[in-house]
Amino acid sequence: MDTETLRQKIEQLTGNKAEIKQFGRQKSASLFGAGSDAAERSIGYEESFWIPLFESEGRITALGIERAELSDMNLQLAEFAAQSYSAAMKASGFKEEGENEARQLSAWLNAQLEQDEHDGEIPDDIGLKSRLFTDMVPFLLVSENMHGNELAFRSLLKLVRSYFDSTALLVPLQEKEWLILARKELLTGSEEKDEDEATDDEELLAQACMGLHELIASEWVGIFHVSVSSSIAPVKGLPGIIALLRETISLGRVFQVGEYIHLPWELQLERLVNSIPDGRRRQLLAQFGDYTPILADKEMLTTLETFFEMDCNVSETAKKLYIHRNTLLYRLDKIKHETGADVRSFGDAAIVKLTMLLYKVTKRK
Repeated sequence: MDTETLRQKIEQLTGNKAEIKQFGRQKSASLFGAGSDAAERSIGYEESFWIPLFESEGRITALGIERAELSDMNLQLAEFAAQSYSAAMKASGFKEEGENEARQLSAWLNAQLEQDEHDGEIPDDIGLKSRLFTDMVPFLLVSENMHGNELAFRSLLKLVRSYFDSTALLVPLQEKEWLILARKELLTGSEEKDEDEATDDEELLAQACMGLHELIASEWVGIFHVSVSSSIAPVKGLPGIIALLRETISLGRVFQVGEYIHLPWELQLERLVNSIPDGRRRQLLAQFGDYTPILADKEMLTTLETFFEMDCNVSETAKKLYIHRNTLLYRLDKIKHETGADVRSFGDAAIVKLTMLLYKVTKRK
């Protein structure tokens, strides 16, 4: 049983809100004292009772239960459950390395995102802060659905570190959502790169996403989405990066149906279209003309999507679709005949591309 499972069981047992929190060294000493008895007695602090679970490098991780309407009997039961958990951990010699620090960081990140604060610096009392000054690559992993048991922190952390290395960090954010931070050097190299090599970095990050997704999907049955951003020093601005990756996955679910790797630099136009109010989107669709017969035709829609993916190159599109070049030209001529738009010209191609995106997002409203 991990601390999150313990927290959930205590909430069910008492009917009161519970949380797991790691206190900094100074706060741990002032609340729980020092020495061998530091993590052995419950205390009242602010609006909760805090039951210590274990100590690590002077920091106490404790279970907090709201005081409001908490009966003495329920408090005693919660203390017994927490002490049994603590004793089991000591007996096994196991330390939940990183989990409580990760959940402490998670609580701060979620609070910043709820307040729409994206540029904040991680506070000094967050245990992981000292590890977040170097450049790291942030990944966001989201489970759309899973069959069977939920992912346990330790199981997922073990898998993530088998893919990257032992320095990789895992931060559970919301339910079925995890932030992964990996050393930049593992993915893009440590040397300085010219601006012309930015595309190479994007390709490496895309490959890392695909590898991570394949590993997770092969281990657990379910649908997983992965996104990644360029490297940052996570100590400052991390909430903004998480917001970007969340938005990227949300856009990917709408505009890249059937795909599970969603990259911010590939969804820039989609991000713009998504920001247009729904009423204005429908006005634009009406102004551009009726493309419904083409966009509702799966074969034609796939042809257009591939044509734009291949930068409007006829030969490359035909190869990608496994059709003869003349077959593709026939389809493009059919689109021109039915809509009046020749997608081989830049202006018409831009309008059709925009119409496709507007159609996708308004169709799902």
